[in-house]
Amino acid sequence: MDSGTIAVVLALTLACTGGMFLVIAQQMQGRSGVATFALGLSLFGLVFAVPDPVDRSAGLLLGVLIDATAVAAVLLLRRGLQRFMRHDELSWRSLGLLVFGFALLSMGARLIFGDPARGIVLQLSLALLFGWLAYTAASEARRDSPVLRMPLLLLAVVLLVLALLSLGNTVHHFVADPGATAPVSDAFYSAVLMLAALLLGPTLLWMHTLQLTRQLAELASRDPLTHLLNESGLDEVLRRHFARRRHEPVTLMHVDIDQFGRVNRLHGEAAGDDVLRLIAVALETTLRADDFVARVGGEEFVVACAGADLEKAAVLAERLRAAVAAVRTGLNDGSGHLRCTVTIGLSRPFDDLEHWHAAWEQASISLQAGKDAGGNCVVHPVV
Repeated sequence: MDSGTIAVVLALTLACTGGMFLVIAQQMQGRSGVATFALGLSLFGLVFAVPDPVDRSAGLLLGVLIDATAVAAVLLLRRGLQRFMRHDELSWRSLGLLVFGFALLSMGARLIFGDPARGIVLQLSLALLFGWLAYTAASEARRDSPVLRMPLLLLAVVLLVLALLSLGNTVHHFVADPGATAPVSDAFYSAVLMLAALLLGPTLLWMHTLQLTRQLAELASRDPLTHLLNESGLDEVLRRHFARRRHEPVTLMHVDIDQFGRVNRLHGEAAGDDVLRLIAVALETTLRADDFVARVGGEEFVVACAGADLEKAAVLAERLRAAVAAVRTGLNDGSGHLRCTVTIGLSRPFDDLEHWHAAWEQASISLQAGKDAGGNCVVHPVV
């Protein structure tokens, strides 16, 4: 397969992949990075679509435009990866300034040193950018969960290959005569380039598929209002806790907001939702690192306290009660603030998954005893 045919195949493949990502982006919400990936891949396809004779004979402005498009494509891939990983992303202003700076550098080098400088500036810039992007992907693979580790590592390898190819071209431009053959055969270079470019799109798609799967699983285990675990999520977390070879006993706390129905009746469901969100934050931020909390009903929560005996769990429960009592939420009509309290019932510690529902029932009995006593209190298990 000659270089012209390879360029056409790459251009079509990247353009189609970019179009597919664009369609996916229209169906997604939030910071996914899909649209940015689509634009980057499409620009790569546009660069490969330029016929080789046109590229070689391009004048100053056309050559800078072609090369700046390639640089912009790599920067868009980096922005997309940052957006995908929910990090602070390269701003459009910074991206534009980097592309403009490259264009000035390329134009100046070509005016001063002649046409060969164009290839050196482009290939060295691409080598640095691909290497930077490969390092970013590899770093994310080390930090992220095992779900995304494999596609991120594959992406890092693909980008590293592209960086090495660009670096090899840079060295070749430095040491070779204009008419000399490349240090590696054109067939080998074209084959590696084609393989790397063809792997780029599917790898990004693999990453997004796994990310969506993880998000769907999280949505199924999270309460949409408070973003705490729901009952299903709590069950799964406890399963993982007790599946460990060495695990600690768990004490459950059943938490119920006092007179929550009155809040909804007097101030409306919007105010009730605000109360639930603020109390969820108060509970979650007061817990220790190994504890977890779930919303299991309208105004009911369950806290799982790991590795603490009943006395220490009671101390933590009292801190939770005090944290909620300190919460104030403003009313939508500006007429004042709401203050809510909670009653907390404790279970005895248990060290087996089979006993967690029995512990929840025990905590509920303790909770009811607290409600009968007037609420806003912490109640130990009823003997």
